[in-house]
Amino acid sequence: MAIFNGTKLGVYIQTGSPAADVLIAAATDCSLSLSMETIDITTKDSAGFRELLGGLRSGSVSVSGLIDYQDASNQDVTDLYSAWRNRTSLTLVVSTNVSGDQKYTFSAFLTSLEQSGGTEDTATYSASFEIDGQITEATIS
Repeated sequence: MAIFNGTKLGVYIQTGSPAADVLIAAATDCSLSLSMETIDITTKDSAGFRELLGGLRSGSVSVSGLIDYQDASNQDVTDLYSAWRNRTSLTLVVSTNVSGDQKYTFSAFLTSLEQSGGTEDTATYSASFEIDGQITEATIS
């Protein structure tokens, strides 16, 4: 069993080579959610039990974190805003970035971007992406 610390799991924006993938800004939380619709194929021959076929598969990614407008090394909220404003599809990678672990690569659209800042509190953001097309699974080398 290879249980790992969730701090290692991140959402990266692919920039060309795996070594150059950019971790999305000061993230504190991320998730990859996959789902599949089902098609009901129950007939009178089903003996009163529901029967299904697999249908459309889809997925989404969410990431949230702290806002740092001054750190140019991070893929920050302003870069995400540009992708939303331009309706640009991004190539995302969900991985630990550790050799031997799995990574998931896909195209996605930014569908939601929120910034929040409470009185005497840290400014935060949250972003949601909808996966467009297939997901590629690979082992990190």
